[in-house]
Parts: sequence; structure tokens; C-alpha cells
Amino acid sequence: MRSIASLIAIGFFAFAFVSFAKYSDGLVLFRGFGFEVEFSLTIFVIFQIAFIVFLYIGLKIVSFVLGSKRRVLIYLKTRQEKKEVLRLRVAVNKLVTLETASLYKEAKKNIRENVEVSKEMLLVAARAAHVERHYSDRDTYIAQLELNDGDDIWLAKALMLLDEGRHHDTLAVLQKIQKRNVSSVRAELEALRLGRNWKQVLLLIKDVRKLDAMSADDCHHVELDAILGLLADKDVLLTDAKRLLKEASKRVRGEARFVLAMSKAFFLRGETVSAQDIVEDYLNSNWDDALVKQYVRVSDSQNLSALEKMESWLVKQPRNPRLLMALGVMCRERELWGKSESYFRASDALNASAEVAYELSKLYSTMSRLEESKEQLELFAVRQDVDFQ
Repeated sequence: MRSIASLIAIGFFAFAFVSFAKYSDGLVLFRGFGFEVEFSLTIFVIFQIAFIVFLYIGLKIVSFVLGSKRRVLIYLKTRQEKKEVLRLRVAVNKLVTLETASLYKEAKKNIRENVEVSKEMLLVAARAAHVERHYSDRDTYIAQLELNDGDDIWLAKALMLLDEGRHHDTLAVLQKIQKRNVSSVRAELEALRLGRNWKQVLLLIKDVRKLDAMSADDCHHVELDAILGLLADKDVLLTDAKRLLKEASKRVRGEARFVLAMSKAFFLRGETVSAQDIVEDYLNSNWDDALVKQYVRVSDSQNLSALEKMESWLVKQPRNPRLLMALGVMCRERELWGKSESYFRASDALNASAEVAYELSKLYSTMSRLEESKEQLELFAVRQDVDFQ
């Protein structure tokens, strides 16, 4: 557009000069180098216009020549970028379809031949090497990527290390991330869980909830697993166990596994009353057979109120073989032989398990009914073999 405007301007300029020269009798005289040249004003104007046009065309040619190199370079760069995008698309497709063996070989060949590889392609190559378990090559590619020092690079490396089970190295890499995000927090949580660092898991789960990095159900399960892991540690103090009970969410406190673990922790640390109360409170509103066994284990053998509580539960579920067997054990510990045998027999009638035969054998042995004790032991062995098969 600018070229057309320039030509139109020159045309108008030339038309004005020619029109002026047409009505003028002036002459133009050039002298130099021993020559004299005389032009009419019209011819002089025409020469000037021709010179201007020639100069303009010459400048355009020079500009085109000088700009051609830049345009060629831009074209080549654009073409290279398109090829790289296509190559990256193919590589990602192979990665998704698990064709990592060919992808790894191709990437290694390109890098060995010093073919210019983009950051994204290096990342894909590192992932392919990781899947193929060529960890040294993976680390080499990652080392080249680390020159970019980006959070996405650190996160990619952390995830691969985590997949390899190197949780300590994963945590070290995650520390280099400048801006935490959902993915980095989830990776950190998984590394802490892998390392069984339950205290840090409980601290981090608060950040996970703030960032909405996991669903409420997943957060609940992680919190429960962390608390159970801490309670299973014999070095945990009684004060720590009480603090966990106080700080646990309502949903966690309603889990039978949590109640069982807390009761065991209290019982092992001499808090038998607390161990019994927490189970009793749960069973008054919910039910779990494993907790019934725990209730029998932690209740004082001289305490008849625990037996009365168990019998009140039996009123609500008279055909529960686990509850009947637990009552048999409790009565045996309180030397109520007759009641113990009747409960065991009732449980056996509902569910002829190996466990009830074993408990009956112990009862008969205590009562010096050795022949019957032997029969129950043989029955226990038969039933156990059947269960095993």
C-alpha cells in the first residue's frame, strides 16, 4: 500500500513539472570536464523523474535482498518448530500408548547425534527412559533439564523418583519448587506416606484440604492411616495418644479401626479404663465384631458390669455368633463355667468355626474335662484345615 501511494505521489509530482515546463521556454545548461550539455526544462524534469524512479526501485531491490535472509531464517525456524511440534506429538502419543521402548531408543539416538531437542522432548525422553528402567539415562536427561531450573522440571523429577520408591530423594527435590501447587503437595504427601512419616502427614493434610488437592474421602483415609500408623508405634507416649484422640476429626473418631487402635494403645500404656470406655461408647451406638473381642480383652475379670453390658447387647442381637463366643470367653475368665459353656455351644450352633472349638477346648481343660477338651482340639484342627483349603 505504501509503494502504491509513493508511485502516485511521484506521478503527480512529474505531471506538475511537465505542465510547468510546457508553458516555459527555459533551458538548463550543464558544464563540466570540457563539455557543455543543454537541456530543455521538459527533458530535465523527465530525467529527474526517471532518476527518482530508478533510485526508488534500487532501494526496494536492496531492501528485498537484505530482508530475504531474515525471512529465510524466520521460515526455516518456523519449519523447524513445526517439525519439533509434530515430533513431540508423536512422542507423547507413544508415551500414552506405552510404546516407550521405541521412544526411548529414538530419543537416545537423537540426543547422541546432537540433534537439537526441546525441553519438552527431553522431558518425554526422560519419562520413557524411566518407564524402561534406564535410570542413568533418565538422570542424564533430567540433569540437562535442570539447567532451566523450572518448577515443572523439579516436579517431573520428583514424580519419577517417587515412582521408583526413593521417597527421601523425592522430598529433597520437592524442596526446590518455588511455588507449591496441587501436584507438588500430593507428591509430597505420598512421599511422606511411603516413608511412614506420620507426624508430617498429619501436618500436611491440612494444606491438602486448603488447596483442595484431594477429595474429602481421600483426605479422611490418609488421616486415618496416619493416626493408625502413629498408634502402632510403641514409642508413642500416652500423652500423644490422648492428643491424637482429641485432635482427630469426628469422622475418624467414628471409625472402628481408630477405636480399636486407640483402645490397644491405652491398654498397652496401662490406661485400662480408658481402653474399655472408648470401645463401650462405640458399641453402644455402632457394632464391630473385632471391637467385641477387644472389649473382652481389656475388661477387668473382676468387673461384672462389663458382663452385664455384653448381655444387654445380646438382647438386641441374640443370634450373633461372635458376640456369643465373646460372652463365653468373658464368663470363662470370671469362672462362670456353666454360662460360658452355654454361650460357646450357642455360638457353635450358629457358626461352627475353628475358633469356637478352640475356646471350648480351653474351657474344658480348665474344668478338667480333658477328654472333651481333646475332642474339641481335634475338631479345631479339622475345621482349621477345612478353612485353609
